[in-house]
Amino acid sequence: MLRLFIVIIIVATAWYGWKHYGDLLNPKPKHEIVIENRSGRNMERVRLSVGGQTFVRETIANEANAPFTFRVDNDAVFELTWKWTNEDIERHWTGGNVFKGPMVQRHHVMVDGDAGVTYRAEPMGAAPAATP
Repeated sequence: MLRLFIVIIIVATAWYGWKHYGDLLNPKPKHEIVIENRSGRNMERVRLSVGGQTFVRETIANEANAPFTFRVDNDAVFELTWKWTNEDIERHWTGGNVFKGPMVQRHHVMVDGDAGVTYRAEPMGAAPAATP
């Protein structure tokens, strides 16, 4: 029985290595997005979709940030959906551009009190810009 278990572990490890050896030897750089809540109230049920991936945060407090890292296989745009605490209306924003590469970026999405969204992007490795 122990032999069978060891064989299964070796086979699973070999299969994983075969399927993912390119990512293991040459990891691709990742983009980063930071959702900044500057609205004066809490955001709830926050969903961010980009390139077929969806990231979820149950809440983002006022004056808080929610960072996510991701990769894309093709050029994509962001879709952000949220609602305010104690409101049933779902808010939605679509915008920004994420390019496949080779350059990766840090994306900032700032949500204000009127559900307005300000988007900006900067190359990764650049010093973060000061926010007023």
